[in-house]
Amino acid sequence: MKAKKVMSIAAGLAIFCGLSIATAATTLMRMELPALAKSAELIVRARFIAGGTRWEYGAIWTFANFAVLETLKGSPPATILVRLPGGRGGHFEIRVEGVPHFKPGDETILFLERTSAGDYGITSWTQGTFRVSRNKNGTDARVTQESANSPVFDPRTRQFASVGIRNLTLEEFRMQIRAALDFGGKEQ
Repeated sequence: MKAKKVMSIAAGLAIFCGLSIATAATTLMRMELPALAKSAELIVRARFIAGGTRWEYGAIWTFANFAVLETLKGSPPATILVRLPGGRGGHFEIRVEGVPHFKPGDETILFLERTSAGDYGITSWTQGTFRVSRNKNGTDARVTQESANSPVFDPRTRQFASVGIRNLTLEEFRMQIRAALDFGGKEQ
């Protein structure tokens, strides 16, 4: 009888722990474009080439290679290796909410910071990722912030809201970045 009770408690704890892991989430604090621009070491328009995953220090990381198409801030190399938490390693898959995913050929504008490992991370994950879409002719490039459709916590209002840059022309977005960088360099 006592063994059955211990087994029941152990099974209940295992179920509880499994449920608590499944319900974990990521909360990102809202960053406006000037804060993103100031925080980023590099801002680039890039095309995703390829990616892979590997275990490092007990964690799974996805590594994404991008070809730089245009530099908007900093002095990047021709290709950039970006480190993202999570991915698939062997029989394990770790998914982290708020981390962008890429497919070969994706054109993006990335706000990047150097990691202690010497590669780059995306500033505020999906908030620092802007997708570039084009019409059928390949012209009329439009920019949409990856986080524009995901609720992000705004510390000023203390609310979650789906806000962000949506459907701007590439040139309008370039102007906003230039303005954010110019504003960030001036005393307030």
